[in-house]
Amino acid sequence: MDAKKPLKSALKKTATSASSASAQTSAKRKHTPSVSTKTAAGEGNKRVKGNNNDNKSKPNKAKGNNNNNKPKQQQQRQKKSVTLKTPHQSGKKGGPVTAGSAPVKKVAPKPKKVEVIPEGSTFEDFRVVAGTYENVLYGIDAYWNEDMSLRLSPIFAFSAHIGCIKSLAIGGQFLASGSTDEKIQLYDLKRRKELGALLQHQGTITALTFHNKTHMLSGSDDGKICVWRSKDWECLKIMKGHQNTVHSIAIHPSGKIALSVAADHSVRLWNLLLGKQASMTRLPQGAGLKVVWNPSGTGYSIMFDQEIGIFDMATAKCIRTIKPAKKTRFNTMHYYKDGYLIVGCEDKMVRVYNTSTGDLIKVLVGHSARIKDVDMVTVPFTPEETSNKEMRAETKMVDVLTSVSSDGVVLFWNLEEVVMVAKDGEDINMKKSLGEFKTDMRVTCLAAQKGYWKNVGAETVAAEESDEEEGIDMEPTQDSDEKSDDLEDSDEDDE
Repeated sequence: MDAKKPLKSALKKTATSASSASAQTSAKRKHTPSVSTKTAAGEGNKRVKGNNNDNKSKPNKAKGNNNNNKPKQQQQRQKKSVTLKTPHQSGKKGGPVTAGSAPVKKVAPKPKKVEVIPEGSTFEDFRVVAGTYENVLYGIDAYWNEDMSLRLSPIFAFSAHIGCIKSLAIGGQFLASGSTDEKIQLYDLKRRKELGALLQHQGTITALTFHNKTHMLSGSDDGKICVWRSKDWECLKIMKGHQNTVHSIAIHPSGKIALSVAADHSVRLWNLLLGKQASMTRLPQGAGLKVVWNPSGTGYSIMFDQEIGIFDMATAKCIRTIKPAKKTRFNTMHYYKDGYLIVGCEDKMVRVYNTSTGDLIKVLVGHSARIKDVDMVTVPFTPEETSNKEMRAETKMVDVLTSVSSDGVVLFWNLEEVVMVAKDGEDINMKKSLGEFKTDMRVTCLAAQKGYWKNVGAETVAAEESDEEEGIDMEPTQDSDEKSDDLEDSDEDDE
């Protein structure tokens, strides 16, 4: 017991001396901040080792003390050291970065794409391309006059195939033509260049159709339907099912399903997401010559020689039948909105029917040979030969019907006047057209497109500025009768 008393008194004396030493050291730092205090600190640490309660005022902390025990200058130095630049953070990217935070990456804004109109380009309001028996592709440019008539001029005529051209299709800037030479020729209407030929089919190319500008379907005498991706023109799928010539293909507005009719007296529904046949129905009327969806996708029509059946999509049943007033042959047809069906006939007439009632509304008179094809295009009425990029909201839009007969005569009609119901006693025959052009060739098929640099190009620039693109992105696979990955549906930017 007596031995412990001197130890307690010694500890008290040591604590007193340590506090006086710290006071002297702090006084020296105020006047001479550059003087080192290592010796005093070392002595203090030795003296107070093992005692944490009475040393809060000492300059150097023992183990376990808080940061509040440090001198102000030392704390300030530590705060400054927190904001120092690290070698990979300083200089080039983002400048100094505080500790604990990720470097800030500066992203430069993307420059807006501006299409440069090539020298020599025309500002046509719309263009019509015709395929002929003579293997020639014939292009016609149409311009509005102030009196709402059309000024028509040929733009190109060249031999595209070594056989008769049987089918045409336009999707965006692409033009595809099919022939008896078993080739699909591809052209870029924007750059006016030939892109090459597709050689997948083994037979006459009888049907071509685009979904927007991203994908194309083709049918042939070999009974196969090929799915093509326009980005690189790869054949994504070969859908087998028909046992004879494919006459017509129609893609649903959604792009997820398609219908086809063929010489095997069947209509087949295809799942384009899987690239496989979904169903097949035998047609008692015989071979379907053409199939088309209405614009809303709620129904479709199948054309036969002397009959047209209008079907409901939900039930797949024929809800109405259209037959000509006198015996003739139907050659082609096209929907206008959901309520009208425009039909080209063998007797040189183009007839317009009401799909709700089946009544005949109007007969377009003017051709002197059988009607081979019809197509429709909607364009703004802008007689000025300038771009429609800055088109005003009040600009009138005009629906134009184009019809062509086998003698090479192309007629243009205003559909607003065509679908007007004739009054009592008024003649339903309509002879007034917007314009007429003679190709002096035997035309087999026809396709119409809005003028690229006046309308389509302006829409493309607007879409790029708003980053809007649409289309179905499909994965390449093998034939439909083999196991393969699903074709996926998503958005694509191909340009």
